[in-house]
Amino acid sequence: MIIKLFHQTKSENIESIMKDGLIPNGMGVVYLSPCNNLGFGDMLLEVETGNNRLTAFDDCKKWEVLCWGSIKPQDIKICQGV
Repeated sequence: MIIKLFHQTKSENIESIMKDGLIPNGMGVVYLSPCNNLGFGDMLLEVETGNNRLTAFDDCKKWEVLCWGSIKPQDIKICQGV
């Protein structure tokens, strides 16, 4: 099942993201959200998570979802500046 979530970032990161995708941090995680405005940057991206494993903890699932693995550029859509 493909789930669409959001990622916010600074506009200066867009070129790299659209070239290389969203690359996980050292723990193997990309931070996503079901919310479209968390205040973490000025650009909003909509992402399709593909077959990546997702984890959401009860105390923060309304605003944070952990995506285990990278997200390809073709699965990322620039929505707007926030």
